[in-house]
Amino acid sequence: MNKIYLLPIALLLFFVQSTFAQTTNKDQIENVHTPTNGIFQADPTIFYHKGNYYLYGTNGDQHEQQGFKVYQSKDLDSWVSPEGVNSGFAAVKGDIFGSKGFWAPQVWFENGKFYMAYTADEHIAIAVGDAPTGPFKQTAKVPIATGQKQIDPFVFRDKDGKKYLFHVRLKEGNRIFVAELKSDYSGIKEETLKECLHAELPWENTANAEWTVSEGPTVIRGGKYYYMFYSANDFRNKDYAVGVAIAENIYGPWKKLEGQPALSRKNSGFAGTGHGDIFKKGKQWYYVCHTHFSDEKVAPRRTAIVPIQFVANSSGVLVPQFDTAKFRFLSTDQRSRQPRKSYQTDVAFGDPFIVFDPPSDQYYLYGTGGTENGFIAYSSKDLKTWKKEGKVYDAKQPNGWGEKDFWAPEVYRVNNKYYMYYSAHWKENPKKHLENYRIGVAVADSPLGPFKDLTGKPIFDPGYPIIDANVFRDTDHRNYLFYSRCCYEHPVESEIATWAEKKLGYKNIEESWVYGVELDSSMTKVIGNPVLLMRPPVMMNDAQSEWESRSVTSGEVNRRWTEGSFLVKENGLYYMMYSANYFAGANYAVGYATATAPLGSYQKSASNPIIEKNTNRGGVVSGTGHNSLFQDKEGKIRCVYHGRTLKTGDQRIVFISDVFFDEKGQLNIFTD
Repeated sequence: MNKIYLLPIALLLFFVQSTFAQTTNKDQIENVHTPTNGIFQADPTIFYHKGNYYLYGTNGDQHEQQGFKVYQSKDLDSWVSPEGVNSGFAAVKGDIFGSKGFWAPQVWFENGKFYMAYTADEHIAIAVGDAPTGPFKQTAKVPIATGQKQIDPFVFRDKDGKKYLFHVRLKEGNRIFVAELKSDYSGIKEETLKECLHAELPWENTANAEWTVSEGPTVIRGGKYYYMFYSANDFRNKDYAVGVAIAENIYGPWKKLEGQPALSRKNSGFAGTGHGDIFKKGKQWYYVCHTHFSDEKVAPRRTAIVPIQFVANSSGVLVPQFDTAKFRFLSTDQRSRQPRKSYQTDVAFGDPFIVFDPPSDQYYLYGTGGTENGFIAYSSKDLKTWKKEGKVYDAKQPNGWGEKDFWAPEVYRVNNKYYMYYSAHWKENPKKHLENYRIGVAVADSPLGPFKDLTGKPIFDPGYPIIDANVFRDTDHRNYLFYSRCCYEHPVESEIATWAEKKLGYKNIEESWVYGVELDSSMTKVIGNPVLLMRPPVMMNDAQSEWESRSVTSGEVNRRWTEGSFLVKENGLYYMMYSANYFAGANYAVGYATATAPLGSYQKSASNPIIEKNTNRGGVVSGTGHNSLFQDKEGKIRCVYHGRTLKTGDQRIVFISDVFFDEKGQLNIFTD
């Protein structure tokens, strides 16, 4: 079986980095997480067999819960989705016991067969298959025990060959029990049944519920100790978390370790972190678990893994510590077989931004245009049919600081408030600059406003015009603002500038650059000084120079842009998307760069540009750019951007496209 693990003495030499366990201020703008692709399997387990990892769990997508899907990977990074023999399912209703509630599977290999223990109809059953991808079946479709409701099975085989069933019984709460299994898995030896533990500590019942919950047990053995990883609190509670108990005998007594919970939203950064399984890759231990979809929405729950180190405590006992600095979500290999979509809407916006709002179960679209001195919004249930909702921000208000050119709004929902970051021309302009742009933030009680400026002035004044705010909150609770310094009065020396002076007669070439700066916990004030992150290439032989300089080399204008930045984090890597070339021209296009930290340094992708005009290959779209990413209600990541068509002319129209990351980690936007 795949769960017989012995912890080597060498683990005594391991030390784990301290984890992030910052508490948050009630007034801070919390959990502004950028979207990510993901696998949505709750109660997950990972099984390794002959060079492949197999992931199973409680299905979290929109399919009927008719069994168990299986995902496959060779490296834990790129997952093929899904790989079960029955339309992605390794086990399906009809082949196995149960009619509903297919939860919390576990898979192991024994004597040439693959076994799956699982929950259905709040009872436990075991199915058998010839391959990890299924089909798993039962000759007699019955549970291993009747009567008392039981869930969350975990089968453990000890060094002496005896098999045990750890599971949860719904009796005066969710309580974890253990019993020896019969050798043929037909049932348990009733006389061996014994309770292991139940929720009784403050962290295990933060809601003070009468029905307490301890569940999701998984057990390994290391030296003389058995280690049980379990979860407590209702799974819908944001404080759903993981604890660890140890025992010298499989029947206990089980002693809960100090300093619990070991894994929770406080150190993972995500609500509802728990119910998983422990496994190894080589010598490295991992815990696979789920989190809530977001702070506002429980389902579909997202699948993640986090490394574990075992460190000796003051008594010499090896204690598991979760390295949550390396906590990451799993995602499928987006080369996949699923059809990809790209389509044009009928909304005439520039710089579009879409957010899904769980309370109203609607999407809201914001952008540049449609009104004077402010912003309007559109709403939609399906991303295709959009309703114009009217003006949501008007500069004519007591704290209004802008006077014209209201551009590029982004809206975030936090603690039942909605925060809008935007660019505008600042009234305070004693030197009469033609471009006096800054960035501000306004708040509302509804995604439809009215949004009210918080302070009556921009967030900060760097001393030069800035636009295109993008806000990012990392999993370590640090906050960032990204923006573009305008081209205005910013001439830059480069080989392109020298060439353009000689060939086109331009006096200079002005450039816009992308900067990043840390924000405080309120996300309304900057910390420290801005950091230059990206700029157009200096040398003409730079691989990015051709596409980022088209507006200059075509003689269109004497400016080069790096603007419209948007940051997303995927598998521990930061992807910053940006737009280049003249925003009002045909050559406007999107590229991206990657870094290992939010403030860089960034390396531009060799695959750039990833969104550009298609008129040079028979299409009708040009001027594509200023994009952002969002997550739809099913958890799928999508890209929204503007473009122009032969039919719409100079009018910018909103486009929506699917996003996928390939096996090399490259970011791709499906546009054709």
